[in-house]
Amino acid sequence: MAIKAVFFDIGNVLLRFSNKRILRKFAWAVGRHPVKVARLVWKGRIVDRIERGEVTGEEIHALFVSELGYKGDFVKFRTLWCDHFTLDRGSFAILKNLSSRMPTYLLSNTNALHIEHIRARYAFPALVKGAILSHELKLRKPQREIYEAALKLSGTAPEESVFIDDLEENCEGARKAGLHAIRYRGAKDLKKRLSALGL
Repeated sequence: MAIKAVFFDIGNVLLRFSNKRILRKFAWAVGRHPVKVARLVWKGRIVDRIERGEVTGEEIHALFVSELGYKGDFVKFRTLWCDHFTLDRGSFAILKNLSSRMPTYLLSNTNALHIEHIRARYAFPALVKGAILSHELKLRKPQREIYEAALKLSGTAPEESVFIDDLEENCEGARKAGLHAIRYRGAKDLKKRLSALGL
């Protein structure tokens, strides 16, 4: 069956980032060891709650102030929290080409601060037909429901849809929901895999 919709993850598909570099950046900003920062950022369910929209940007800033002694105001924190992405020109070129021919969408675990920053700085959000974002739906990949929400938005059957993500667990979640899924390993490999699906 022909593919009628393509869903792109954002992080480490369209935009590159490194968790280690982010931790070092946060640690430098608060004058703490990266391990201390990692314990706050990744402890318990904090990332899960942030990406489900249960913690606001202001509350994340307050955590950095109270738990790590961060001295900057919210405006400075917003820059610290967001300014670490680099455009993957290869995947962007593929999305740009596809979006001129068929419906493309974003499907990402993210948060309000990041998506506001991304929409202001990068061109690709304006090229897609829609976006399925974890913090807006209170759902996170690889939950089946977030893929079902994506299909509802696109109006396509699972077998008519393909999802691209850098994490195998998210790809596997998409496959369990019936979608084609491609783990992103670079633009050259992605072109080949999309070609095999007739795109």
